[in-house]
Amino acid sequence: MSVLDPAATAIRLFDAERNLHFFPIRHHSPACALHLREALRVIRPSAVLIEGPVDFEPLITELLAPGVVPPVAMVALPDAAEKGRGGTTYYPICRHSPEFVAIQQATELGATVRFIDLPSRHPAMLSDRRDRQDQPLLPMRETMFDRGAYVEAMCARTGFRDGLALWDGLFEARARGTDWRGFFASVGAYCSALRAASDPDELEADGTLPREAMMRSCIQEAIAARSGPIAIITGGFHTPALIDAHTDASRPAGAAARSNAWLVRYDFRALDRLNGYGAGLPLPGFYERVWQRLIGTDDAQSTLTEDILVGFRAHLIEKEPALTFSFPTLQSMVETARRLAELRGLSEPGRTELFDALQSSAIKQEIEVGAHPLLAAFTTYLQGDRLGDLPPGSRLPPLIERTGSEARSLGLSLDDAIPKTRELDIYRKPRHGQTSRFLYAMRLVAPPFAERVKGPDRVYGFRADMLMETWTYAWSPAVEAALIERAGDGETVRDVAAALLIRRLEDLEQEGQRNNAEAAFNLLSIAFDAGIGSAAETLIAAVSEAVGADTQLLRLTNALVIGQALNSRARAMPSDAAIKAFADLLPALLDRLARRIAELLPDLAAVNADNVGGAIACLAALAEAMADPDPPFPTQPLRDALQGLMSAQLDPQLTGAVIALAALVSLIDEAEAGQRLSAALAGAFERPGDAIRTLSGVMALAPQLFVNDSSVITAIDDLFGAVDDQGFLDLLPQLRMAFAELSPQETDKVAAIVAAAHGASEDDLALLQRVPDARVLADHLMLSERLRSQWQADGLAAWLEPAP
Repeated sequence: MSVLDPAATAIRLFDAERNLHFFPIRHHSPACALHLREALRVIRPSAVLIEGPVDFEPLITELLAPGVVPPVAMVALPDAAEKGRGGTTYYPICRHSPEFVAIQQATELGATVRFIDLPSRHPAMLSDRRDRQDQPLLPMRETMFDRGAYVEAMCARTGFRDGLALWDGLFEARARGTDWRGFFASVGAYCSALRAASDPDELEADGTLPREAMMRSCIQEAIAARSGPIAIITGGFHTPALIDAHTDASRPAGAAARSNAWLVRYDFRALDRLNGYGAGLPLPGFYERVWQRLIGTDDAQSTLTEDILVGFRAHLIEKEPALTFSFPTLQSMVETARRLAELRGLSEPGRTELFDALQSSAIKQEIEVGAHPLLAAFTTYLQGDRLGDLPPGSRLPPLIERTGSEARSLGLSLDDAIPKTRELDIYRKPRHGQTSRFLYAMRLVAPPFAERVKGPDRVYGFRADMLMETWTYAWSPAVEAALIERAGDGETVRDVAAALLIRRLEDLEQEGQRNNAEAAFNLLSIAFDAGIGSAAETLIAAVSEAVGADTQLLRLTNALVIGQALNSRARAMPSDAAIKAFADLLPALLDRLARRIAELLPDLAAVNADNVGGAIACLAALAEAMADPDPPFPTQPLRDALQGLMSAQLDPQLTGAVIALAALVSLIDEAEAGQRLSAALAGAFERPGDAIRTLSGVMALAPQLFVNDSSVITAIDDLFGAVDDQGFLDLLPQLRMAFAELSPQETDKVAAIVAAAHGASEDDLALLQRVPDARVLADHLMLSERLRSQWQADGLAAWLEPAP
């Protein structure tokens, strides 16, 4: 007998002598689910064994509770001992999942239901079953159905374009048949061939063999305890390894079940093979419609093809009118799909026929497969957007219930998994401010829930004048799993967020960063955004400690900018308890921070050219903070320290920056700043490079000092006049960097002053504006110098003299 002979396979699957009935399935297959339901009604088993993690068994009764609306998922969370070993494990269930139908039917028949796979957190189950790290971790994977030598050979023989279309044509098309024995015999023969073509080393590496050892052990236990027929429902790929009797029925090491499992809502987007889900079939919304037709739950008078295509056209009219096609095109699609099904020997059009009909009838131009927006819209439509539901009182941590309740009270929709956009007027509408703080807190606790698209930079003040924030958000299985994972930290989002921030403070200490004032202030800013007033006192005490211990001026000055922005936001936003908790504690903290910076500013006198960039950044941050006309910190200690720096011997670039800062904070006026700068430039006349570096320091903080003082421009012009062409070429890179800080208008102003000093006319300036960029100019000057040297060598020096 051939292993591919369905009759031979049927004998092995349905063993009357042992009263064992093996059902090879594909996860989430409507055809498998319907035939399995009929088979169980006939066999009336006393026990139903299902491929599923044994630690999920306590959730079986919850799956059948009134009010549970699939899709849902059983999830297992890593405990503390498993830190770093994979992520949350998902076992999704939809209405057309054979496993779910088996549980329903077995319960109706009074049979015992058992899961027989390894525990979800067993190492063999955590071998990475994902193509990308952002995909869910699943205890099942069915890529062997879609690719490989056997699948390719079958597609070539039958004319199906890929493994998914092959499965649909061979098996989903037989869903309405009544011969369940023949159906499963064919599935078993197909899966036996897939198994025979598999690499044994891969089966060992991906955890398949220890999982099957666990299943055999559970089957043997059921046989020993049975009182009637036993139905064994597993992925078809495993079935050939389970049918025959084995003596190695001992459980693998570590197979004891530990229950850290929960039932959560799931959605069709996460269930879609096209989004990276490793089992089942693509476009679950389509197969949900197929299932409803198979079990007769819809009363539509039209065919499934008509129902889908008419519904899609109505969807386009409402959502994407630019893509809407005409009614005659709709008729053509329906007819094309029907004829394609006939041509391919199918009882009715399937998923592939619908796409082919759409493409041939509604798209006239040449396209890359899947690239046309109409095909993309149809894919999304057939994917579906259903989000499952659980009844009130389900066994969920209070954190999930309270989070959902708070989100709804703020007007956030959690009814489906479709991403939504929310505009928030954060300063003028108190409820919008509350919503913003909730979303920031959720970014900490369950990051998949929300993303801020635009709004003011509330740490460093970029676009601080914006009054609106824009967020996108969507409730998803990943959000519920994240909330379950954090449930031990508290019963509200803000309690959990506070615990996480305190933990981050502890992480800073472990990383040797407890004295990092900037990092500590960033945590404080996050807490403020999220409205975590309960953490204010603890965080501010930790930040104050960091300020006292930090010796790096750049971190301290950056922290001052963050603290100043915090204070501004606290004054601008409608006050509530959380904001007041921070507002009351910030002044003393900022006072200490400013005095600490003033204490360390004299250290800049020791900075050399190698480290001057960080020192300039410190002064720039200080300039930003002190630009506030009413700063929330004492400025006199800072002004005193800056006055001391002005009389110190500093690196030339730092000298320019100190002069600029002193002018910006009105310690000196612009006239005195120009005099000091001119003097500094004159002092560096014998070292032109130092002069340019001094100018660069000014430009980094206050380029207007250079632009507005003609004496400074004259000093620079005199400097350039004193160097030869090669000296100018050497200075050019530094000069370009210095002048890069100027705006086009400021550059024009400087050019006009220099031109006037040299008697150039407006026509001369216009000509100069067409001069090539500095690199090209440098190349031309070097060429001129080579020509000069060559002419002199050739005795043509007289040519270089200007005409009389």
